[in-house]
Amino acid sequence: MSRFIPTGAKSIDCLLGGGVRIGMLTDIYGAAGSGKTQLCFTLCVNFATYFKDKGKIVFIDTSGKFRPERINEIGKVGGKNNYEILDNIIVIRSLSTYDQINVVKNIYRTCPGLVIIDSATSLFSDEFKGSSRHLVLMKHLHDLSLAAISFDCAVVITNMIRNVPVNRTTYSQIKYKESKSRWNPNDNGFEEREFMNASVSIYAHVKLKLEVDSIEQSAFTAGLIQPARKNKVKFGITANGISDL
Repeated sequence: MSRFIPTGAKSIDCLLGGGVRIGMLTDIYGAAGSGKTQLCFTLCVNFATYFKDKGKIVFIDTSGKFRPERINEIGKVGGKNNYEILDNIIVIRSLSTYDQINVVKNIYRTCPGLVIIDSATSLFSDEFKGSSRHLVLMKHLHDLSLAAISFDCAVVITNMIRNVPVNRTTYSQIKYKESKSRWNPNDNGFEEREFMNASVSIYAHVKLKLEVDSIEQSAFTAGLIQPARKNKVKFGITANGISDL
């Protein structure tokens, strides 16, 4: 049996070495509207389609973005809605970090084949400040990473980015090395960083960054940040979910 869940776009699968790997924690981050949730929906459909005997899907929704009608749209078979896919998804609407952290207990009870948390850091941002925010999140991600390995399931989290100001010296260095760096500072001396990147990177086995090329043309870019690869690939979002352009 394959160890990879197809993303829907062969270009992204190739970038990831085959798709989203089972037994690892994959972090998908990017700006709002870059396709993170749509990729999660497509993964749900593809897992339910190709890994029927691998277990159920646990979808942790921390921001109210889960759309069953979108799952049905992506999973249409022969022109009919595939409601069997939804039957295999356990949706947990987390309203607090307590709810989110308890998902690990749910993993131990249900032994799912795919766990998705969309998004992983937003509730921690609201409830914690300073170092405690990082410590609690790191403990949570450690438990998720361990569960992915122990239960041989794919764990996928999404995360946001922030524009962070950089000092004049650092900004000049970045501008000088811009062609060799994945940082993209704008003219006001800001750079894009994944939110709580230092804490997330410790426990994420794979990190995939999504970017918007053109909303009007539904064109997007994916880059593999961890393990790092220089090349980026293009993908689109259609009625059938994530796809190649």
